[in-house]
Amino acid sequence: MCGVCGSLGGEEHWSSGAGRIQGDEAPTRRAERAKRIRLINRVLAATRVSVSDWQGRFYLVAGPTGKQKVVDSLPHIWQAVQEMTGRSLDPLAPPQALGTGP
Repeated sequence: MCGVCGSLGGEEHWSSGAGRIQGDEAPTRRAERAKRIRLINRVLAATRVSVSDWQGRFYLVAGPTGKQKVVDSLPHIWQAVQEMTGRSLDPLAPPQALGTGP
């Protein structure tokens, strides 16, 4: 499937709406996404891989060597990081295991 066809369809991953609430206090989708990306980048700090928003629908994963990959959900981010770094990544591991702790 080409990139354009893939961007037009498909279901959202459950994590893309994790913080939504009803009412006036609900954060915007863009604000939720920005917060999610900040948290992901904190987890990835020791790997020298970064994640940014791409078109408000996808994530751009950039490795330390300049390699980039566009992915559409949180599980695909972890997979891309593993491919770029060549090592297994457990985002739920304690910070010391990722090299980000004290």
